[in-house]
Amino acid sequence: MDKENSVFDFDNDPDFSANFSKNIEKVLSDAEDVKAEPEKIEITDIDVPEELVNSADEHQDTEEADTVEPSLEVVEDSKTEVEEDNTDIEDELSVINESLAQQISNEMNQESITVKKLLKKKRLFKIQSGILLTLLCLVGFAFFFGFTKPGNALLMRLGVNISGTIWGSMTNKFDDSTDVSEDVDYIDDDDLSSDAPEIDPSTIVWPDHPGYGRQEEGVYNILLLGEEAINMGDSRGHTDVLVIATLNTKDKSVKLTSLMRDTLVQIPGYQDNKLNSVYAKGGLDLLYETIAINFDLRIDGCVLVDFDNFEKIIDDIGGVELTLKQNEADYLNTTNYVSNPKYRTLVAGKQLMNGNQVLGYARVRKTSTITGKNNDYGRTDRHRAVLNAIFEKCKTMSKTDLLALMFKFLPMITTDINSKCFQSMLNSFIDNGMSTNTIEQLRIPADGAFQDNIKVRKMSVLVPDLEANIKILHSFIFGEEIVTGSAVQTDGGTNTGTGTNAE
Repeated sequence: MDKENSVFDFDNDPDFSANFSKNIEKVLSDAEDVKAEPEKIEITDIDVPEELVNSADEHQDTEEADTVEPSLEVVEDSKTEVEEDNTDIEDELSVINESLAQQISNEMNQESITVKKLLKKKRLFKIQSGILLTLLCLVGFAFFFGFTKPGNALLMRLGVNISGTIWGSMTNKFDDSTDVSEDVDYIDDDDLSSDAPEIDPSTIVWPDHPGYGRQEEGVYNILLLGEEAINMGDSRGHTDVLVIATLNTKDKSVKLTSLMRDTLVQIPGYQDNKLNSVYAKGGLDLLYETIAINFDLRIDGCVLVDFDNFEKIIDDIGGVELTLKQNEADYLNTTNYVSNPKYRTLVAGKQLMNGNQVLGYARVRKTSTITGKNNDYGRTDRHRAVLNAIFEKCKTMSKTDLLALMFKFLPMITTDINSKCFQSMLNSFIDNGMSTNTIEQLRIPADGAFQDNIKVRKMSVLVPDLEANIKILHSFIFGEEIVTGSAVQTDGGTNTGTGTNAE
């Protein structure tokens, strides 16, 4: 309802105008004080005619009715439009998100492929660099070890250490049992067939030695034993081969000394008997003690090989070359010393012999050797000839072949030499420039320093002049001058007489 259509005359009522203005100012003042939550203002002081109030109420109702309905429709339309707009926006955003996700995925895949290629190239580069570096190191080590003295020394030292470890792990150890055999005399067919006269053993004068045995730094004495244990079962056999191998670093020499098996010796705790019976009676310790008492010599270690393994060793190295006289060849071809009949085909002269033939040759006593010796003298000569032939054969073999043979031979060896002792001896041999090109040889008892062709308790024995033999033996082993002595052999030759020096 507007002013023109109202029945009430607002302009001509002064009271209404004054009160209206007054109330308007109050409302504005109160609104200034209460902005956050305005209170409902009641206009009570205005005197409004009743017909005006009624007319105003009708006018208000009509306006509200006309205004509310269109407002709701507008709100609904606006809401629908907003929802449609939101849907369109969401669709657009979804499309954009999918596009961005696809693009990001493609970028990431491409980057992953690139990274993999880079990593592959990096790994390949590392492998190539590692191979190249390894090759350079190998070449450097090869040059260092092969062409420089420190390198050669280091390589040799490493080889010695490895050899010592192999030696200690693969060789057999002597039985530590202290079983003692009965003190009986071993009388063989040679003893029974001998017509030598008997002597009273109480008439033999034995030297008085403390039993420790002489020992010097830089001189190693290793006892090489060949055991004949045929039909002995688990019992120890007789040592028909007894050789002292000496490494003398002072004069850089390698020496072999044969001890004759029939030498009569003092045996602690037993009657005097043949040297080859000692090991069977009381083992290695008793043999060491016997050598110390009779020859005043300390043994540093022992290597034992039985006859069966000796034959195998000769075959494994391809046989050795030995020179036979006609009488030796005939004897071996007509006796069982060569146990396999098909190998009894030996001839006079130098020839290659296999294990079965060499073993038979080393055991012969009944015929003279190429050195002119017979009986046990000739047999000890043969022992040294066989050892020398083995050394010569091994010198012609490559290091690779020798290493392969070592793995084969070591399980056949029984020894009390541990790995550290073996390394020490091998180092001394190498450091002092020693070689087996020249091997000096000696036989004990020496010529002119013993009695033979006699018996003690029905046993054919050699009775040594021990004092004279000790001087000869020590001169040979330790390199000393002697006043008397004889029979020093070097490389198969023989020097005979008194007052000779060991060579």
